[in-house]
Amino acid sequence: MLNYIKPLATLNFWFKLAPDPLLPVFYYGFVVFFSLLVFASVVCGLIYSKERERYVLRYGAKYLKNWLLAAGITGYLFLFFNYERAVFLSARFWYVVWALAFGTWLIFVIKKIKRLPAKQTQLHKQARFEKYLPKKK
Repeated sequence: MLNYIKPLATLNFWFKLAPDPLLPVFYYGFVVFFSLLVFASVVCGLIYSKERERYVLRYGAKYLKNWLLAAGITGYLFLFFNYERAVFLSARFWYVVWALAFGTWLIFVIKKIKRLPAKQTQLHKQARFEKYLPKKK
């Protein structure tokens, strides 16, 4: 197993424009990982559509659904390019770019989810205030 890890420290491994195909262990590992992301996106979509009472859970699932679906589909796209052995698009550095881009996006999603409880209390206060205001007929 150590022989599989040694090349990770070389620049030639990461920036070779026509790399060797992924080993089956890693290829199927990525397939499972990206499948889990897409499946989790479907679960978050179901939570968003079914959950009406818990505001934080519902909108947290909504924000995560978009991230999970985009990350899974983009990952499948990279695996497709690797399978087809496209010269530039199958390069290994795209996985690093993928991880950095979606990691940054995930940080923003988490920050947005952390602000949801404060927004929920603000919406409750506004609803209590507006119930005494006259409504249009």
